[in-house]
Amino acid sequence: MPKYLLQGDRMPIYKRCSRCGKRLPSGTKCECIKKRHKEYDKYTRDKVAEDFYHSKEWELARDDAISFYTGIDIYSYYVLGAIEYGTTVHHIVPLKDDWSKRADRHNLIYLTDSNHQLMHKAMREGRYKETIELLNKLANKYEQEFST
Repeated sequence: MPKYLLQGDRMPIYKRCSRCGKRLPSGTKCECIKKRHKEYDKYTRDKVAEDFYHSKEWELARDDAISFYTGIDIYSYYVLGAIEYGTTVHHIVPLKDDWSKRADRHNLIYLTDSNHQLMHKAMREGRYKETIELLNKLANKYEQEFST
C-alpha cells in the first residue's frame, strides 16, 4: 500500500502547464508565464501601453470586465457552444487603434488564452474588421441576454 495512504495523507493533485508541459501542484502557476510575458512586453508593447497594463486603471477595468462576463469566455459560449472560464481580458479595438477605449468595458471581452491568440491571429491575417465586428456582436448579445 502506498505510504501516503498508510499515513492518512491525501495524494496531491497535479496539473500540466498548457505552455511548457511542466507538472505543477494544482492551484499554482507555472514560472514560464513570467518569461512569456517579459518577451511579449519586450517585443509588442510600447512604453505607454506597458505602463497602462500595470496601472490601477487597468486593474479596475479588467476586474469589471471579468465580473461582467461572470468569468466566462463568451466566444466559447456563443461560437463554440462550450462553457469555459476565461483567463485574459482582450481589447476588442486594440489600444494602438483607439487609446480612448483602453478602460471602456464595452471594448473589453473575456477569453481563454487559446481564443485570445485566435483573435490576434485572425486580426494579423487580414480579418481585422471582421474580428472586431464579431467580438462586438458577441459582447452586445451577452449584454442584452444577461444584463439586469
